[in-house]
Amino acid sequence: MNESGEIFITHTKLDGRYVLRLAIGNARTTEADVRRAWDVLNREAER
Repeated sequence: MNESGEIFITHTKLDGRYVLRLAIGNARTTEADVRRAWDVLNREAER
């Protein structure tokens, strides 16, 4: 995902478990952008 440049994901630890982290901080981010990120995550998870 990061390599493609579509979205940038990092990880963190939450309650002792690793989780994916997507930070959305741009004021111009739209719901469509968030949905696109979700689609990319699902596509890559299926691979």
